[in-house]
Amino acid sequence: MYKNKDKIKFFYSQKDSRVITEYCRNQWKDEVKEVIERANMACENTFIFTHRWDMERCETPITFEKDIDWTYRYQDDFEWTVNLNRARFMSELGQAYWLTGDEKFVENYIRLMKNWLSQNPLSEEEVNQSKVRQYNVKDTWRKLDSGIRITNWIKGYYCVCESSLWGENEESRFIEAVRLHGMYLNIAYTPHDKQSNWGFLATNGLFQIALLFPQLEESSGWLDLALERLEIMCRLQVFGDGMHNEQSPMYHHEVLHCLFEPVLLAEINQLPISQILKDTLNKMFTASLKFIKPNGRQPMLSDSDHTDIRDVLSRGAVLYKRGDLKHQGYKMLDYEGIWYYGRQGIEIYDGIESEDPDYCSAQLEQAGYSIMRSDWSKKSQYLLFDGGHMDIIRAHGHDDFLHFDLHAHGSDLLVDTGRYTYMENDERRYFKESFQHNTTSVDDQSISCYQNSWSWNKVAQPTNQYWKSHPLFDYVQAGHTGYCRLEDPVQVLRQIFYVKPHYWILVDTFRSRYDHEFKQHFHFDENLNFDIDQDHSSIKAKGINGVNLNMISLESIGLTREECWISRNYNEKKKSSKLITNQQGRGLTKFVTALVPYREGMNNDFSIEKVEVFDTNSQKLSDEEVTAIEINRKEESEVILFSHQGPFSYQFSGTHMTGEVLFIKREKGKERSWVVKV
Repeated sequence: MYKNKDKIKFFYSQKDSRVITEYCRNQWKDEVKEVIERANMACENTFIFTHRWDMERCETPITFEKDIDWTYRYQDDFEWTVNLNRARFMSELGQAYWLTGDEKFVENYIRLMKNWLSQNPLSEEEVNQSKVRQYNVKDTWRKLDSGIRITNWIKGYYCVCESSLWGENEESRFIEAVRLHGMYLNIAYTPHDKQSNWGFLATNGLFQIALLFPQLEESSGWLDLALERLEIMCRLQVFGDGMHNEQSPMYHHEVLHCLFEPVLLAEINQLPISQILKDTLNKMFTASLKFIKPNGRQPMLSDSDHTDIRDVLSRGAVLYKRGDLKHQGYKMLDYEGIWYYGRQGIEIYDGIESEDPDYCSAQLEQAGYSIMRSDWSKKSQYLLFDGGHMDIIRAHGHDDFLHFDLHAHGSDLLVDTGRYTYMENDERRYFKESFQHNTTSVDDQSISCYQNSWSWNKVAQPTNQYWKSHPLFDYVQAGHTGYCRLEDPVQVLRQIFYVKPHYWILVDTFRSRYDHEFKQHFHFDENLNFDIDQDHSSIKAKGINGVNLNMISLESIGLTREECWISRNYNEKKKSSKLITNQQGRGLTKFVTALVPYREGMNNDFSIEKVEVFDTNSQKLSDEEVTAIEINRKEESEVILFSHQGPFSYQFSGTHMTGEVLFIKREKGKERSWVVKV
């Protein structure tokens, strides 16, 4: 069907160069500067991985004085090796050539291509023999790296191939490299890859080879196979809520990218593809929209960096003509977006009317993420709660059951600590275990049992999940089975109630027969300092930008400050502080905490106290049976009741209601009430 190379279109061609480069130089000066700097480094055999979507960043430039060692490991970290072999610099050499017109970038593209090929030969026999190693032939020939590498080579190729320096020999060597990668990616696919991000990253490469180079005899078969694999993986890997099944925002976006490129290329070339590919991609954009933080970043859950994802949403806005994606994207088409869409993309993006999504709070039900949001402004209040299971293949998942992120008034307050490294060492374990997440622990034991960097034992499962959203409030709860493995099993439940847009009430309960030590762990943004008021079981945290957080406990608890690490990017960590609260108890033990963010200078009138609760026979109930609290804020007040004995009929605060979670709001002499959970 696609045998004529001249009829095949890439994302861009030489006729687009002026529009693309002028737009980039005018609108994205910093990105242009960074690309040219990294391309200049590559010309000198110096490599650095600082692109926002380099999966494992490294700020340290490494120079090879003589020949390049493509198997070199910086500080013995294999992730540096694979980043080198993913070859983003080949794409950037092409971009730098268009942006500057300097032929040295073509010269070095050719030099690096030939150098890599000469050092890294591959035979079909070697590929077949590597089946026992999941077709990872050697350090420089792994499946996902090869898929990424060839797409970067192709991006650079479409910039340099019309240079006078690009002759028949260069074209022949490049086409042979394309064929070699196609041969490998065609064979190197396993049942596990169907369920892993590796499958998408490799198959994107095979798809582009097959579509863009129809002169290869094998291309027609490879194209059919790539489309078949993509469809199967869409069904297996992406939940109905649009989240990738590894439940890591970082790898969700890597998979999204490797589905976006085939879908867009198919549209450009009018290639019929299954509707499931288009629909799955659209759902993935929606999931990203739901969990994006008000500062445009992705949360650092499960091996994720603190990456700005507005470029992702901007590209989705163009492809699907969606004003809600544009609302949380950039005001103008992003730097990479112009390379994908050209002039038409600018016109489409400018013509899309930005609009608020038709929801604020949302839940990704299958992933278990619940997002409480006051509005869609950059200063909105935001809490993301993780009440779902660990990732399906338990590779990138962290032991973060019941963790939450808190962001308010434009600042991070409580955060995930990140990932830092993939090396098998104590730091990898530190960032993955439950103690370094904003969750709870029993007897200083982790929720699930860490085995090594990529596997877990006795993995906890979620229990008692519930979510409800209303214009005035959100409520979420979940527990897990992690401490059922103890000799005296402990039941755990976390409940979070959000009174929009003011504050959150956090209730953690533990049920056991015998005494245990229970703890909560809270990790603060690096710019927050907090003071502990032990007498009142509260803390006041202050940020350098005037955004503060009060945490007020209604129980008598111990509070301890510890140092911790926060890793916002791979290979990067900074010191911060964490708060640990603790209680000893048996039967029902509970922590009840108000989380109250506010800006310096705001009127922060806020008082909270417990209220008495009675049953229908007017018998006073105990703290082990029910907790009811009243919050007063100037002319408004709320009463929230949490039953610890299931649905029941209660008299409290001058009213009589039945249910498990109850809410009363009073303002201007009027009272309204809701049964939040029966």
